[in-house]
Amino acid sequence: MDYIFDEIIDRKHEKYSYSFKWKSPDYVCDQLGIESIPENTICLETADMDFRTAPEIIEDLKGLTEHGIFGYSLIPESYREAVCGWYARRQDWTFSPDDIFYFPGTHEAIAQLVKHYTKTGEGVIVLTPCYGYHGDVEKNGREYVEVRLINDGKEYFTIDYDALENACKDPNNTMIIMCHPHNPTGRVFTHEELVKVADICRRNGVLIVSDEVHSDILRKGQEFEPMMKACGPEKLIACTAINKTFNLAGLAMTNVVISDPDLKLQSAGLYSMPSPFGIQAVISAYTRGDAWVDALNEYIDGNIDACMNYIAEHLPKASLSRPEGGYSLNIDFSPYGLSDEEVVDRIYVKAGVILNSGLFFDDWRGKQVHRACLSSPRSVCLKAFERIAEEFKDCQ
Repeated sequence: MDYIFDEIIDRKHEKYSYSFKWKSPDYVCDQLGIESIPENTICLETADMDFRTAPEIIEDLKGLTEHGIFGYSLIPESYREAVCGWYARRQDWTFSPDDIFYFPGTHEAIAQLVKHYTKTGEGVIVLTPCYGYHGDVEKNGREYVEVRLINDGKEYFTIDYDALENACKDPNNTMIIMCHPHNPTGRVFTHEELVKVADICRRNGVLIVSDEVHSDILRKGQEFEPMMKACGPEKLIACTAINKTFNLAGLAMTNVVISDPDLKLQSAGLYSMPSPFGIQAVISAYTRGDAWVDALNEYIDGNIDACMNYIAEHLPKASLSRPEGGYSLNIDFSPYGLSDEEVVDRIYVKAGVILNSGLFFDDWRGKQVHRACLSSPRSVCLKAFERIAEEFKDCQ
């Protein structure tokens, strides 16, 4: 089947579109301290896609709609079999159907894991710059503990093992959230990196929660190894989801894998009841979605190459590296020598492009670095960088 990713869908005005991404710029203004953003903005900020999900999933959801009863629903065995089958087939990772625990979204999953497996006041380690887990940690009365990744100066990040060891040695720090693949840096951690992190954590009694929701979105030739496969299940919990892979975040279907029997004994009451649409979407995605994901990865590879080539030519001072996983570029504008306010004004106000500033990711460069999600039609992504380049052309 041919899959179409170039179609431009109006998610701001079209009926049935309730898009947070395209309809909620106010919080961006509040975060960056600007008064307003132009009406004709291009949004490359929120990590969801402007592509329709796989037609195979849509077909099955139409069948569910025609069934016409959407009452309280239970997860069938076929759901668990579909999840196990996907990861065995795609990542050579095997686990038992009984290891799967449903949560209504990954933030909810991580928040509940933090609440359940740590105590008030304890520290949760995060490798920064990183996607914001502040709400999951701090709203539960825990301390958010940053361990900075090492930047080679060209936006390629590696783990500072000495800093991680010191954080894990602190007896108050009892959990680490590993974002793998890492967001926003795009790193896919190697087997050696994962094993070394697990060794440090386990020696110091730190529970590992590996957030792997971006693990299906990879560059051509790039391999992803689940942390549990690399390191075994001891003191390790993995979060997986259809949400990013199939653009189904609104259904909030996260599957947490707990294979350590000592952890599973503590997991009673952690999960809730999904909707029938979420159940069907998981079954359809994981049994019929392989070809669509392969085509998606090929298209995103093309987006990344096209945009990086454009940036190299028209925004030559910007610093970035090709991500190994995910669909985002992490772009450092600090080589232009502009103030924070000037960088923000040129991108968000004058160019009318909404990105994610480093403030959201605890990046020490703040408003100088911005994440762009290239999960839109290629013409939209390139148009955004054309607008940005036009506003920076006087300082090339």
